[in-house]
Amino acid sequence: MKITVIAPIKRPPVRAQAGESGVFRSKYADKPCCKSLPAQFEFVYLDEGPELVRNAYDSAYAAPGVIRRAVEAQAGGADAIVINCTADTALRACREAVSIPVIGPMECSLLYALQFVDRYSVLTFDRELNGRFRRLAGELGLGARLACVRSVQEAPGSCGKGRTEILEALTGLIRDIHRETGCDGYILGCTDFEGFCYALGCFDSDGMERELLAALGTLGIDVVFFKPFEIAVYQAYFSAQLGLRPGRGSYPPPPAYF
Repeated sequence: MKITVIAPIKRPPVRAQAGESGVFRSKYADKPCCKSLPAQFEFVYLDEGPELVRNAYDSAYAAPGVIRRAVEAQAGGADAIVINCTADTALRACREAVSIPVIGPMECSLLYALQFVDRYSVLTFDRELNGRFRRLAGELGLGARLACVRSVQEAPGSCGKGRTEILEALTGLIRDIHRETGCDGYILGCTDFEGFCYALGCFDSDGMERELLAALGTLGIDVVFFKPFEIAVYQAYFSAQLGLRPGRGSYPPPPAYF
């Protein structure tokens, strides 16, 4: 099985090794979810796109490149596609353009988490992103299950770029949300802890989840974290294994622009 992971951002500045156009080495290749599955993973970026998808403008700028990569992935033998961004950039368009599973990390995380917690909150690295997740939850009919969307910028004190500062900000933020809502499920507003910390300017995220759970445990708070990239990868794999595909009544095929 082959799974293509599309990052809706411009290609990294350094080409890792020769290969097909748009294919680079990715830190995500070393994630346990990728290494544990009997599948080949291909990680691709855009020739032209934003450095980070922070808003609808960035997402629209990236969309043509994401669709093109999805079409190329199917033509290259991919069995499933993951869009590696919690904006789920061009998700519906890609499902119209190809006939293999296309998974959006945030959509699948919001739906998957319902099986484990009654209510959940989304944690973001920038308050400008908060509206994105409220809108998506509303579109999915999950508004009543979403306790809140909060940014570390709203945490007690100020969130700096250091590992300790980020850990303290997340601990304080979750503590306050838990006290206010009783929410015990938390979805990252970035695809994983590494991406979350990177967006804040921190490059040391190893063991962050373990330390965060330990810090919360000392406060008597027991929570579950949902990491969108991992959930999306597993869903892509099992969707392909089950032979699932976009329904053509819901996702009608468009003219072939790419």
